[in-house]
Amino acid sequence: MVSRTIVNRRRVSSFHQNDAFTLLFVRLKPRTCFTTECLTPWFFRGAGLIQLFLPEWQKGIFIMMSNYQGQTGPKSDAGKRIASMNALKSGLFAKSPLLPFEDERQYKRHVKLVLHSLKPEDAVQLHLAQQIADSMWRGTRQELRAALHREEIFKQLTPRILAGLMGIDEKLASHAPPFLVTPNHRFGRTYLKQARQHHEQYEHLQRNVKGVLNYNMVWRSYPEFFQGMHHWFANTISPRIFMSNSQGLEIHWQNRPKELEALITEYGSYLWYVVNYEQLRSQIRTWMAIWFFLKGRHANEVEMFDEIVLRERRSCQLLLDSFFKMRKSQMDHALLMHSRMSLEPPDTLRGMGAVAAVDAEEIPEPKIRPEKNEMPDSVMESSTS
Repeated sequence: MVSRTIVNRRRVSSFHQNDAFTLLFVRLKPRTCFTTECLTPWFFRGAGLIQLFLPEWQKGIFIMMSNYQGQTGPKSDAGKRIASMNALKSGLFAKSPLLPFEDERQYKRHVKLVLHSLKPEDAVQLHLAQQIADSMWRGTRQELRAALHREEIFKQLTPRILAGLMGIDEKLASHAPPFLVTPNHRFGRTYLKQARQHHEQYEHLQRNVKGVLNYNMVWRSYPEFFQGMHHWFANTISPRIFMSNSQGLEIHWQNRPKELEALITEYGSYLWYVVNYEQLRSQIRTWMAIWFFLKGRHANEVEMFDEIVLRERRSCQLLLDSFFKMRKSQMDHALLMHSRMSLEPPDTLRGMGAVAAVDAEEIPEPKIRPEKNEMPDSVMESSTS
């Protein structure tokens, strides 16, 4: 009897008479076992000839078997666990509610708080409460992802680009501060007062001082402005603008007036943005909104993330509705059973109905006894006679 792994020549020839694959591998070797070890030498020996005669659906099998290299993925449990997340995109349909980068303790704390709030009473309610906790966890994750995507869009909007969109002068736009792209930024009253004072001195300096070869004698006319510039550049330039005793400018800056003028221009531009920030705030919001909505591709992705968040929140709301409906139905059932039990008579009174059903004729009438002063009727009749 021929084994199942051995190909029967008559059976194969009757079904595959015009098949090139059968002609090469079955008819020439009728007792050949179809295994990878036996077929691989034939594949490599006449690869071009074989592919020439094979039909399309067998060419794919031939290429796949010739290129087979065995298992190339991770072999350890940790590697397999990491590789299982290769196709992870949003995590919305992931089997595991906890993704690799999330904190397991925080997730367990979240589930514990949800279960404590819902207080499930049976296994069905516990299952629904677990689903609600997982849905809330996924919704929070999607909200975080949408927020990060919005921040990624605004990272492309630099302060200089925003200043150019607002039509600010090029000299001022080149020194636009980082807070320009933060429309909710606030300055204190004392800081604004000092900034206005320094900006007035800067404007006076720009109008009256030009072509100075050494600013060591000029700074004494504008002490607040130069002191403010000294503190503003304290951690960004070396050496500092003033000497350690604050009696004059450093020799480095006395000999390089052009470099010092560049610092003066940069600090003066910063003061202009601080002083005029309240007037620029509305324009900043408008141009940031325009920038956000002009990004068509990113806007579509943000809308997709928003839809995912809404879908997850809607699913969570449906689960909550199901949970509380179940809780209400169980409470209604308990109240109904309690009312029925309160209306039923006790066991001691259940036989009273049978007494009322007895026919009145079967009950004998009670005998009327004469009173002590009354005499029988016979005695009364004899006395009268």
